[in-house]
Amino acid sequence: MINKNLRCSVSTIQVITENDKTDSKEPASDFETALSATGFGPFNILMVMALIPIAWVSAFDMTSAAFVLASAECDLELTFIRKGLLCSAVYIGMMLTPLFWSFISHRLPKRTLMLFGLLIDFLCNILCSIVDSFYIFVILKIITGTIVSGPFTLLTTYLSEFQPKKYRAQVIIWAGLLFNAGFIIPAILAFNVTPQTWTFIIFDREFTAWRIYYILCCIPSILGFIILSFLPETPKMLMENGYLPRAYDLFRRIYVINTRLHIDTYPIKFLESPSNKFNKTNEESKFQKFLETWNDTKELFKPPNLRHFVISNLLQFGSMLSFNTMRLWVPHMFIIINNFDYSRWDPARGNPTICEYLIPGVIPPGLANETFYANHTCIRWHINPSVYINSSIIAASAVGISFLVGLLYTTKLRKKIVLVMGYLIAILSSFGTNWAQLVPLMLTLSASIVVTGRITANIVIAANADVIPIPLRATAVSFITNTGNLASIIGNLVFPALLEFQCLSAFIGIGAMLIPCMIISLFTLRSEKKEIKISPS
Repeated sequence: MINKNLRCSVSTIQVITENDKTDSKEPASDFETALSATGFGPFNILMVMALIPIAWVSAFDMTSAAFVLASAECDLELTFIRKGLLCSAVYIGMMLTPLFWSFISHRLPKRTLMLFGLLIDFLCNILCSIVDSFYIFVILKIITGTIVSGPFTLLTTYLSEFQPKKYRAQVIIWAGLLFNAGFIIPAILAFNVTPQTWTFIIFDREFTAWRIYYILCCIPSILGFIILSFLPETPKMLMENGYLPRAYDLFRRIYVINTRLHIDTYPIKFLESPSNKFNKTNEESKFQKFLETWNDTKELFKPPNLRHFVISNLLQFGSMLSFNTMRLWVPHMFIIINNFDYSRWDPARGNPTICEYLIPGVIPPGLANETFYANHTCIRWHINPSVYINSSIIAASAVGISFLVGLLYTTKLRKKIVLVMGYLIAILSSFGTNWAQLVPLMLTLSASIVVTGRITANIVIAANADVIPIPLRATAVSFITNTGNLASIIGNLVFPALLEFQCLSAFIGIGAMLIPCMIISLFTLRSEKKEIKISPS
């Protein structure tokens, strides 16, 4: 690790301005040149490993609620509708503040914002383990969602600014795999904690297993806060803000760690002054960021970009709705299935379907509170740990398979084939889940919806680069991401409502919604042959 306050025994640096360039025998080096001179080695790998806990915080925030729905049902007075709101709360927060964070991120260092986000996230999760009010719990989850959409989105940029340009893309790809592995950990943690009968009294407050689970969910945020406190600000930020000596010291330290050579052998002797280049750019971006975004948005809603933009948003809506709805509801649905009382079932009717398993009135005998959801009361479910093992396998499959598939769709044709096949498999799985009468088959079909949803969502983002002009891609990705968040909110609100009132339509609805996505995907990935010009206004 490198402390943020770097020191060298002897450190001298000459700052070269535009007027001095002609007088210097050795040209001044910009950020990319100075960073490339540090090489690639242990520092770059250790930086990726150090940032893993920070990346996992987002995964915990977007997943943890799904694993306490059964355990916290009585404590938080959860009905099906309330459970849906609890699962969607993070995504509500993620939609509320992207413009605010976009404005702030251009004025504060990335490291400072991430430290602030980790601290707020830690406090929110601690409070989630304490509160008894459902509404306060939802507000806390919304706050964590705003942090996920703000400071934590800077993590990839922070990492990339330490990686030489030659290796940057590969590092980000493999780091993404390690970061996404965080979606597996909440299920493994739930497997070990939530089925327990633990009860602790601290300050006259009772902490049951699900509350302890939320306390343990704070580990990534507090660990990430400690680690990030000892990491430096990025050299690019230091140069852009005029801290040339600190940036130079940082480059030399990275060089020593990567090459094991003496610090004085670092080949760069001069750094380019940012006074004429970076500072002007920063000042202009502070006042023109929103104007540029608005102009980009207007271009996206004009031909020929409009067609591609609308198609991408529709496809992402379907992908993220199916992915995040099933991902967050599979654990709770199979907890209910595992509590099914077969003594009340007529064997002459064959095996129950998934909707018959989920009928609220069919409750196993001997439970502490044998009541019906229709009365808006609670059931103390028996937590079967195997459900969470299945959830961890599904999460690992979604992360691993989507990563492997991502290595394959290197052409437009391959992307289109995978996209169409992904939607087709999800459609068949959605319809098949309704009438499957074997629990393992139900689980397999549900898992396939999650995995294909993740794959198609990734392809939509990748395809955006093929059909949207380069100047508009960042704005387009931002819109597509928000569309996915909106789909996650709608899915997690509508799906439980349908489970309670018309279960059959819940699964059929997902499949029916994906049919247009499959048809539309046949007409995407077609970029214009002629050059697209972006108007300056």
